Amino acid sequence: MAAQAPSKPAEPELPPKKGKAKPHKMGDLNLTSMMDVVFQLLIFFVLTASFAVGEGILPAELPVGQGKQADTDTPKQPIKVLLKSAGGEDVLIQLEGMPTAPADFPELYQTLRSMQVGSGGAFAVYNKDDPIIIKPDSTVRWGHVVNAFNACVRAKYENINFSEPGN
Repeated sequence: MAAQAPSKPAEPELPPKKGKAKPHKMGDLNLTSMMDVVFQLLIFFVLTASFAVGEGILPAELPVGQGKQADTDTPKQPIKVLLKSAGGEDVLIQLEGMPTAPADFPELYQTLRSMQVGSGGAFAVYNKDDPIIIKPDSTVRWGHVVNAFNACVRAKYENINFSEPGN
């Protein structure tokens, strides 16, 4: 006798579908709005990015030892140009230790020039490499500080420094 193959269990019958069967189709994916958002984010990050190099510490190799002592005299007391705000556009100019104050920047130039050796002025004791310190008040406009600096340069001084405002 021949062996019979096991028979498959009968599948349950499904009720007949009403109407025609439509194959299920996935909807198209609309990428336009997603690309708009991506480009807007790209533009935002490009415009807000900071490409400036951060400030850092500059390496410096300082000399070792004391070196030779210079044969020149010690530096004299620096000339201090004091600038104080007089309200609005006005500024008060003073030279520390001087009996009279210059009224404006051209007069400051004339005073500084007369203080140099060889100018024939009454206070001609300073050389062109002696230090000048410009000390502005904290409310002085920077334009006045620049004008004081220009007067010092015009008077042929070479060692001009600034003090922080208010110091």
